Amino acid sequence: MVDDFEAVLTSILILASPVFFALPVSFAWRWWVGIEPEHEHYREKVRRVLDSGMPLIRYRSELDAQARKVHLTSDRQARIESDLLHKLRLQHFLLFPSLILWPLVGIFAALITIPMMPLLRLLEWILIDKKVLSGVASIIQKYTRWEIIGIPRLDAGAKEFDKVLASIHRMPTTVFLGLFAYLIVSYFPMSSSRVLLMSALVYIILVSAISVIRAATESTLTFADPTNRTIMPMDSYVDEKLGPWVGVGLIFLLSRQLMYGSKIRTGELLIDPIPFSISVLIVLYTATIIGISVEIVFFRNRGNSVRRTFQSQMVEIFNPMVYLFNRHHGSLRLIPLMSLSEWVDSDENFEVAFRNH
Repeated sequence: MVDDFEAVLTSILILASPVFFALPVSFAWRWWVGIEPEHEHYREKVRRVLDSGMPLIRYRSELDAQARKVHLTSDRQARIESDLLHKLRLQHFLLFPSLILWPLVGIFAALITIPMMPLLRLLEWILIDKKVLSGVASIIQKYTRWEIIGIPRLDAGAKEFDKVLASIHRMPTTVFLGLFAYLIVSYFPMSSSRVLLMSALVYIILVSAISVIRAATESTLTFADPTNRTIMPMDSYVDEKLGPWVGVGLIFLLSRQLMYGSKIRTGELLIDPIPFSISVLIVLYTATIIGISVEIVFFRNRGNSVRRTFQSQMVEIFNPMVYLFNRHHGSLRLIPLMSLSEWVDSDENFEVAFRNH
């Protein structure tokens, strides 16, 4: 009994180690972004633009002039703007060790990422070319009675940040879904190697589908709920709906696995709680690297094409309007700019939008 208690306690400490690592990393991140007075001064300037609801591109020249005035490099500007636009929280810092462990888990990630490329193209064909995703959007709109509109993204015109770190911001829900799949599959009566193989297969399908959906919806498209007075960008809809359930499910499954692991796990490698806890961290960090690799490759090669195609499909079904959602002297306003078709035809050019308004 003592041995079992010690093993469970050790496994809990192993599973908690990313949290212990995340706390100092979060402080280091804050220092790396910038804590000097001139950094805070520029941060406040950017925050004022964002608080007004205006995309950064509208005041890009003024922000650059302000940065030159306080001697900020373009890289520092990118860090500060990214920190305001895509705030990293504890769940993001939990994934940071994957960047350190890249040489160890990168090989496993590569073995899984390479066969994912044909699957990505297949899912793109199903979801985009065959209009399945636009059909799902139509069902959501009819069921919820929401409106589909366009609101320019605030990060338009932001200084380009490191793509790996930008991808980590989108990763937690995807990665935790992969870990969720692993914990579910570990219940099956099969060997440890088959558990890992089946988990990898499930995760490949999940991350491929989510990557295509994110590429399609990372645009101006937004759900507007007049009844509840809410506006939700399409690209955050999946995270908003899945995130809480995945978090609760992970806590429940991990707790149950640690308490009753030897009774519900059959793989010889995973019966002992300590190897099982180590396998959870390996799956977590491998899933992070796979997700980052797939997103970067897919977004770079197919992102723009998928986004434009999906927006064109939304034009055919809904023909939504693009609005500027801003705040002026305490008043919130939705200002019509143009139709989404005109927005797409102008190549999402803000100068055209503001010139015509």
